[in-house]
Amino acid sequence: MNDKVNFLQQMPLFADLDAGQLGQIARDIVQRHYQQGDIIFREGDAGQVVYLVAAGQVRIFVNGWDGGETSVILFGRPGDMFGELAVVDGLPRSATAVALDDTDLYLLTRENFRRHMAHCPQLALNFMKVLSTRVRYNTQQMDSLASLGIPQRLARKLMELAQSYGRVDTDGVQIDVSLTQTDLASLIGATRESTNKSLRDFRNQQWIHMKQGRIVIRDPDSLRALIRI
Repeated sequence: MNDKVNFLQQMPLFADLDAGQLGQIARDIVQRHYQQGDIIFREGDAGQVVYLVAAGQVRIFVNGWDGGETSVILFGRPGDMFGELAVVDGLPRSATAVALDDTDLYLLTRENFRRHMAHCPQLALNFMKVLSTRVRYNTQQMDSLASLGIPQRLARKLMELAQSYGRVDTDGVQIDVSLTQTDLASLIGATRESTNKSLRDFRNQQWIHMKQGRIVIRDPDSLRALIRI
């Protein structure tokens, strides 16, 4: 129980809640482990649970009419929340979630979440703030797809991933996310071939390099300059 309370205390979603409120929420949370590649939920499934990332990484994607996948967002920071639309509308899932690594999640049912919000206005306010941040993020992503070329989209996504999942080492900033080239292409709304071409160009210019299957950003200033073109 103490581990769950400590986890909740680190999340913006539960900011400014007192110990009693956190304890009540912690009692309703269930922990579940997913292995790499496990489907957490599928597009069209009943949306009855909110998920909180304890450890690991999750990719959210939608399926196109041609059978291809378009990634919507990644979650890998402890405390990241997804599946939150289930709390709002109770409709079927609008996307699919898959574990990119071995992943531990905390689950809270829609009914319990709503009950806690009804008894705790601060939680309801925090939830609205999280949703507002998510809307702003999605708007930015749509603007990127509409106004930027593939190299610029890739540069922006790499900088975004570095900010969220970067780890500084002797070579630069390593992005600690298990992404295939296909995953990265779907995140920027491009083909695998065009994404690979931009990656090669970035490597040739020594802006990035690969280290043990991870992308390391060596020249963030050049990537930022490319975005501003």
